[in-house]
Amino acid sequence: MKKVHFHIMDRKRGIKVSKMKRNKISLVVFLVISNVLMGCAFGKKEKNYQTNMPEVCEKELRSCFGEDYVLSEGVEKEERFFDEMESVELIKQYTEWALTYQDASNQECIFVFTNACGINQEQEYIEKSIESYFSDLVQQYYRRNFWDKTITQIPGCKEQDSKLYVKPYKLFVLQDVPETSVMFDERIQYSLTENVYFPQLRYDAIFSEFPYTLDLYLYVTYESEKEGERAGQRQDTEIKVREMIEEMIHYTNGSLNATVHITMMDKNGYADGFSMAILHGEYFEDNLGTSYEIALHESFFGPIKRK
Repeated sequence: MKKVHFHIMDRKRGIKVSKMKRNKISLVVFLVISNVLMGCAFGKKEKNYQTNMPEVCEKELRSCFGEDYVLSEGVEKEERFFDEMESVELIKQYTEWALTYQDASNQECIFVFTNACGINQEQEYIEKSIESYFSDLVQQYYRRNFWDKTITQIPGCKEQDSKLYVKPYKLFVLQDVPETSVMFDERIQYSLTENVYFPQLRYDAIFSEFPYTLDLYLYVTYESEKEGERAGQRQDTEIKVREMIEEMIHYTNGSLNATVHITMMDKNGYADGFSMAILHGEYFEDNLGTSYEIALHESFFGPIKRK
């Protein structure tokens, strides 16, 4: 059967327009008008941050970056979000600064921060920004020098899913473990900004000088359905990981604190896995758990005084 096309004539221009095209044009016009009307209906909320952070937080900045840092002029920034719950557009206007300093290798480094925080929250905000910057620096170093080359040598490794993190000691309290209450109090009082000095930061001394651990999450896909071949792949994976850990232990002069989580996958998802814990360069016999957290805490903060 032949398809029948209907046409209309544009009287002014004498152009034939198919009925289908006419409907599309009408739909586009409708959508444009609808968006305009919706835009008019939705409100806006603007937040303009004006705190001079370099001035308010000068003490913290000089403590962490020294007296010789160079500060850029503030750059005005704007971000827009749409809050679907309230049907309102949120507009955030703030200032961004770049602080330049020389590290222990005389390399130029840049710490970027903003004033996007509430009134009387400046010190807390700059501390969080510095903590994030510290973790990023250390993560990048250990990824570049140890992690990246190792995971490329592990058959079946899901590189996009596997991650390396540098994190502060965990904050938690268990009702049936009194030590954790003391640990929580001592950890919450620790301030990185009072202890870190970036111009002299040494990556090999991170775990002896700061209450931070290296946390590794590795995902590997089995390449065979046969259990014997799987066991071999799992063993090869563990060997490669342990070789990397040994390199890190040697580099940190035996001060490495780390946790390793290895998940073996197959076509159905999780198949099996295993984990490791390293305390001051040695494998912790009880592996991960509360006993490791207590030993980790005492190795840095000293013996826990029970309440």
